[in-house]
Amino acid sequence: MTGTAPGAYPFLALADQVFLKQCILDVYTASGPGGQKRNRTYSAVRLTHRPTGLSACAEESRSQHENRERALRRLKIILALRLRALPEHDWNLPEELLPYFQPAVIRMNPKNEHYPLFCAAMLDLLFRQRGSLSTTARVLGISTAQCGPLFVISKELMAAANAIRAQFGLKPIKH
Repeated sequence: MTGTAPGAYPFLALADQVFLKQCILDVYTASGPGGQKRNRTYSAVRLTHRPTGLSACAEESRSQHENRERALRRLKIILALRLRALPEHDWNLPEELLPYFQPAVIRMNPKNEHYPLFCAAMLDLLFRQRGSLSTTARVLGISTAQCGPLFVISKELMAAANAIRAQFGLKPIKH
């Protein structure tokens, strides 16, 4: 899905507290497994991002604070996976990601705080390159063999990359 012109970058670059001001916070009860006391209080959280209408939930903890943090991270990942920058906008690697993009080596862990930004940058570049791993690799200065594994770091990133490749009639990336 193509989003607004700059994609997810403007939202992902915001500090968490500023980003949260763009969201609607819903708290609700959700039943835990086996009728446990979990979530008897309003500890489950749903965050809806007003500008995009996208939302994420978290209800695994008894702590509303922990659930809000989880929902926030999930929402940022959803934005990164769903909003694409339009091709007429220049693609530049966000400064926050420079330490992870060393010559011929790119490292990223899904638990990293910059993972949503990494997803957005990689998917925008792949979209801009019409789903081609070889041209994406060339832009990044790595081999095609090194490029494919970057998109299989997580199931959701691989699914989003494969959706882009399908748009351009290309075969899916295999794990």
